This record gives sequence, structure tokens and C-alpha cells, in this order.
Amino acid sequence: MKDIQRILEINLALYKQYNITMPNLEEFVFGFKWAMALDNNKNISFALRIGKEKPINEYEAIIKNLLGKPLDQCISELLIMEDETVRTLLVVLSSLMSKPLNSVELLKDRGIERSEGLNFRYDVKDMKVGLIGYGVYLKFFLNKCKEFHAFDLTPEKQILSYHISKNNTEVYPKNIYFHLGDDALNHKDVLENLDIIIMTGSTLVNNSYLDILNTCKNAKIKGIYGPSSELSPDYLFEAGYNYIFSMSAKDSKQYLDCSFAPIPDFNTFELMNLYELKKIN
Repeated sequence: MKDIQRILEINLALYKQYNITMPNLEEFVFGFKWAMALDNNKNISFALRIGKEKPINEYEAIIKNLLGKPLDQCISELLIMEDETVRTLLVVLSSLMSKPLNSVELLKDRGIERSEGLNFRYDVKDMKVGLIGYGVYLKFFLNKCKEFHAFDLTPEKQILSYHISKNNTEVYPKNIYFHLGDDALNHKDVLENLDIIIMTGSTLVNNSYLDILNTCKNAKIKGIYGPSSELSPDYLFEAGYNYIFSMSAKDSKQYLDCSFAPIPDFNTFELMNLYELKKIN
């Protein structure tokens, strides 16, 4: 948990620098897909539930003991446990603590440029591109780069389509090298030769992000994306990323109402403010 400790140190220093009052943890939600935390300012943060977890009833006592406490104290108490099954909680709370620091003005003061939306203004022609977490970036990579590799823990049957005719079988989508149902780190030979790597923020939750980042040693663009990656851009750039795409809920109540519906029916992007971050040269 050294990475979470480092994030806590960075955030505490910035809270002191900008004289920001530490928010308190008010609510915690284990959704069908996302873990979510809310503070007393009605900010909400997210982490995909992809890490190792305890049964929910075992989390109840832990979380109830944290409610109402300052976020930095919550994180410190969880770190003392040295338990990998609370890493999801730690990522969520670290992101929640980072949120007040991610305004345009405060980021600019720290040499970080924030631009709204998802634009990915990079030339991918003649590039070998890897996307960990299939989706989102398809319009930027598909049929536009030299090689497009997609890594995802989802099994083939949930992504690939097979068109079977009498004389032929075709597999869709085309023009993508898929590595499905498997850890991306089992394909180090591919990762080592990529020019661009963009990975989902869920790699922060399952704690594979640094190993992937270090394996992609030849990549010129190293990016991370998703709600989970609101967590301390200062730390992420320090770790070696040079591109971040993230998002924050426009309205925490609206998002929770959608999450608690009998059949959750919402488009994440429609309920989010999207933004990209990069270091100012």
C-alpha cells in the first residue's frame, strides 16, 4: 500500500498549501459494478469493483466506524490494517480526497493543464497502440494506427461475434488484436513493443497499474482513464503517466438514483463532466 501512502502524503501537503478544509466521509455504497463514496460536500468518487473483496457484511463494521471522520483519518486507519481487501475502499477515498484539488485553477498552479471533454489530440498513425479495458478509445485507434491491441479480462463470448456461413467464419470486430479473459501482464512481449498504452483506472484498484506501466518501457504516450483515475494527478504524473482522462459526476444524487434503480439504466458519460489532464511543458 506504499502507493496509497504516497498519495495521502501528496494530498495532505496540497491541502495545507491551499488551506483547504478536510471533508468528512458521509456515505459509502457498494453498487452492482462500482464502489462509491460521498463526503459532506456531496462530492462522489468511484472505483470499479475489480479488486479482492470481503463479503459485504464484513465491510459494514469497518465503514460504519469511518463514517463522519475526516477523509485523511479514514485512509490512515485503513492503511494500518495492511489488508488488500480494503484496497478498493482506499482507492475510492483517495479519489474523494483528491477532488477539491482538481479544479482548473489549482491544477494550473501545479503545472497541470485541464481541458474539458475527451479529445485525445495525438497522432496515432504508424503507432502500435494498446488499450487495457476495451471500449471508449475505439474511435481514436480503430483503423487509424499501425497495430491496435485490446486487452480485457472479459471473456471472448462477451465481446467477439462469430459470423458463420457455409464456406467461411468471420470474427468481429475486425482489425483488432484481442487479448481477452487474461491478465495483460501475461502478454509482456506485446506490451514491451507498444508506442502508446492507455489503461483503465481499474488497474489502480487491482494494483496492476505500476507493473503494466513499467513493462511498457518503450511507450511514448502512457495514459490512464476512467472515474477511478481522479485519484491524485500529481501522483499519477509522478508515477510515469503523461496523459489522464477522467470524469466526475454532475450530480451525486442523480447518479445514485440511477445506480439504485431495479435495472440500472444510465449512460455514464451523460451523467459525468469529462476532462483530460496533461503536464504543461
